[in-house]
Amino acid sequence: MEKKITCYCQNCRAANTVGETSCRRCGTRLLLVVFPQSLKYDTNYVPSFYEDHLLERVSLLELRLAQVTEQLAMAYEFISREAKSFQRDHALLESFFETLQTVNPDFSELLSQKTLEHFDEKKENLAAKNKEEKILDEIFAAHDGVKQIELFSHLVKEGVKLLGENEEKQAFGNLERAALLSPKNVPLLVFIAENLFRADKFEQAKTNLETAFELEPQNEKVLLLLGVICAEEAETEKARKYLSVLINHPNKNFCVNYIWGMLAAFEANWTESLAAFKQAAEDAPSPEIFYLIGCVYFELGRGENALRFFREAISSDAKYADAWFMQSAVYAAVGNEEAANNSRAAALEAKEAGAQCLEFLKNKKLPNVETALPFVHFRKGKSHLLGKGSLRLTKFFRQRVYQAIK
Repeated sequence: MEKKITCYCQNCRAANTVGETSCRRCGTRLLLVVFPQSLKYDTNYVPSFYEDHLLERVSLLELRLAQVTEQLAMAYEFISREAKSFQRDHALLESFFETLQTVNPDFSELLSQKTLEHFDEKKENLAAKNKEEKILDEIFAAHDGVKQIELFSHLVKEGVKLLGENEEKQAFGNLERAALLSPKNVPLLVFIAENLFRADKFEQAKTNLETAFELEPQNEKVLLLLGVICAEEAETEKARKYLSVLINHPNKNFCVNYIWGMLAAFEANWTESLAAFKQAAEDAPSPEIFYLIGCVYFELGRGENALRFFREAISSDAKYADAWFMQSAVYAAVGNEEAANNSRAAALEAKEAGAQCLEFLKNKKLPNVETALPFVHFRKGKSHLLGKGSLRLTKFFRQRVYQAIK
C-alpha cells in the first residue's frame, strides 16, 4: 500500500494530500510548495520518509507564522485604536483646562495641582510596591535554609505587612524571628536595620548592621548607616573608618562630607570642617549647607566670609530664622547694631518651628554669641551629635540619608 504524505492546512489544520492546492475542508489555498518546479513532470520521483517528516514540520511552521501574522495585525489595530482614543482624551482635557483657565484661573491652577499630586501619589505607591517586591525577592534568594522555609517566608511577609501598618513592635518581632532562621541573610539584616534606624532605634540597628558588616564588609548601605550611627554616638574613629570607603561614591558623597564636617566641628578642627562642608555644597548646594559654612567661618572669626554665606542661605530661603540670627550675631560682633537689630527682627518674623535661635530671641537685648548655633549642643554631651540642636538640620540630614539608601 502506497504511503500518503500529509500536508496540513495553515487555516484549519486539516490533513490534505501532497499536491493539492486547496484545503478539502475550508478551501484555503495551501501555502506549502511540495515539489521543486524542475520535478513538476517527473512521475518517477518518490519522496523519502525524512522528506515526509520535513514537509509536515514546514506545514506546521507555516500555520504558526500565519497565526503570528494575524495576532500582530490585531495588536497593531488595537494599539492604533488606543492611540487615537488617547489623542482624543488629551485634546478634550486640554480644551477643558483652557476653558477653565479663562473662566476661573485660580480654580484651574488648584485643579491642575491636585491632578499632578494624584498622579505623583500613584507613581510613588507603585514605586514603593516595586521596591517592596524587590526587597522580598532579595531576602528569599539569600535564605540558605532548606528547613522551615514556609515559616521563614510567612514571618518576613507578615513583618513587612505590619511595618506598612505602623505596627512596629510586632513587625520587628516577626523579622527578628526570621533572622534567627536565616542568620547569614544580609538583605534581611539590612532591611531590619534600616527600619530600626528610621524608628530611631539606633542600638538595635547597629547590632544588625555589625553582623551584616562581618558577612559583607563592602555593602555600601551598611557602611553608610554604621557611619551615621557611630557619628551620632561620637565614635569618631569608627565613623570615619566606615565612611572613608564611600568618600567618592556619587550617591553617598554628600552624606559623607556632611558627617565629616560635623565630626571635625565636634573636635574643633574648623579648617577640616570648612573643607568638608564646602565639598558637600559642591555636591548639593542648599541653604542648610550655606548656613553651616557661615557658622564655621563665624567660629574662625572671619565675619565677612560668614556674612556672605548667611546671605546665600537667606536668599535661598528668606524664612531661615537661624541664618538671620547668626547674621545678627556677626553684625553685633563688629558693632553694627542697626544691621544686627534688623536681622534679629527678621529672625523673629520668620517664626520657624524648631529653630535654635528661639530661646535667644526671648531676650530683648542682643545676645553675646560665642559659639555658632549648630555646634552649641557639642558642649552638652557626646551623644546625638547629628540629631540634636536644629530641628531643620536634623530633618534635612535624615532626608539625604534616606535618599542615599534607597
